[in-house]
Order: sequence, then structure tokens, then C-alpha cells
Amino acid sequence: MLERLKRWLEPLRPVLLPIWRPVRPYIVRSSKLPSRRSAVTRPIGAARRRVEARLGRIRPVNEAEFADLAKRYPYYRNRWEYTAAAGREAADLIKRHRLRRALELGPHVRPLVVGADVMVLERSEELDAEGAVIVHDARMVPWPIADRGYDLFVALQVFEHLIDRQREAFAEVCRVARHAIISLPIDWQMDDPGDCHHGISEERALSWFAPRVPTRVVEGNAGPRRRVIYVFENLDAAS
Repeated sequence: MLERLKRWLEPLRPVLLPIWRPVRPYIVRSSKLPSRRSAVTRPIGAARRRVEARLGRIRPVNEAEFADLAKRYPYYRNRWEYTAAAGREAADLIKRHRLRRALELGPHVRPLVVGADVMVLERSEELDAEGAVIVHDARMVPWPIADRGYDLFVALQVFEHLIDRQREAFAEVCRVARHAIISLPIDWQMDDPGDCHHGISEERALSWFAPRVPTRVVEGNAGPRRRVIYVFENLDAAS
């Protein structure tokens, strides 16, 4: 098709060439500019993230930021699938409910939500968060947080580590946040039956949240290391 077009235009070459030469640099240069999509998925610097946080502009981490994180921390490798699924849920809640304050429990290095405060068992030099750091054992209730202190609560692959205090911790989630995203390992078979990841069924997970029922349940990733995401909206409404 291209060759045929060239043949058709060949007789007009003496007329078109003087027009093409002045505009060619601008067309070639603009074709090399990054698309809006590629610009959005680039890692955003720490300074800009801090500015976003101060302005109350929370958002989920993007794919390029996550890839950069995975290069530096092996923990994050092969975790994008369920992280992206949780991020999509977070983005949806943030947009529809105009959320501005988020709290994440126990992120490894970075919280899912840029600008979120974090609650950790102990402070780590590797922790990279724009918000406040609350050092507290989530198994101990009440949490040192005011009622409805946050719009969104996030816990990815953390609740299983609370041993037998999940119900008490979730009651605190309902007290301090209006919406929540919690991911859990479901039906994992570990070599050690005493491992906190071993044998958590969907029924057992839902019992931790009762009498609350998730607004929706999202498959984070399938397979032998299946992760399921439980999304709760309007926790401040009557049960």
C-alpha cells in the first residue's frame, strides 16, 4: 500500500518536496514524544509524591513505580498481578468517594497507596512512605487512631499474621476507616501446618469480617498461591 502511494505521488514530488522540508523536523520530533499513557506509567519521583501527599491527592502506585521497587527488593517480584488488582479497586474507591486519607497496615517497603499513612510493628529504615508512621501492634486494641480518622484502610497479605486477633483488628478497621481493601492467601498448602499462611479457607476469612459482608470479592491471582481481595465500602453505615 505504501509503495503504491509513493508511485501515485511521484509526479507531484517537485511540488511537495519544498513543502515537506520545512515541516519535517517538527513532525519527526513530535513523533518521538512519549504518549500520555507512557508518561503516566513512568516512576514518579519522591519529591512529587510528597507534594501529592501534602495536597491530599492519594493514588495507587503505578506499574513503573512497582517495577522499580521490584528491582531493588526481591520481595516484590512476581507480586504485580494481585497488587495491580488491589490498585484498581483503590483507584475506583478514591475516585467515586473522593477519598483523601489512607492508612495501610504493615507494608513491606512501600504502601499500595501513595500518600498513605502506615501502621507498622516496628520502624524500618527501608520503609518508604509519604505519610505518618504509626508504630503499633495491630493485635492490640484499640488502635491509637481516632474514629473515622481515615477514608481508606489497606492491608495486603498482612491479616493472616495477626494470629487469632483478626476479628478484633477488623472491628478496629470498621471504627477508624470508611472503606477497606484486604487481601489474603486462600487455600495455601504449606509444608508446616503451623505456618500462618496455611489452609485459610474463604469461609474462615469471611468469619473474621462477620457480621460485615464484603461489597465485592476480587481474584487477586489464581494458582497454588491464590490471593483474594475483599473490598468493603461504607463501613461507617449500619451493619
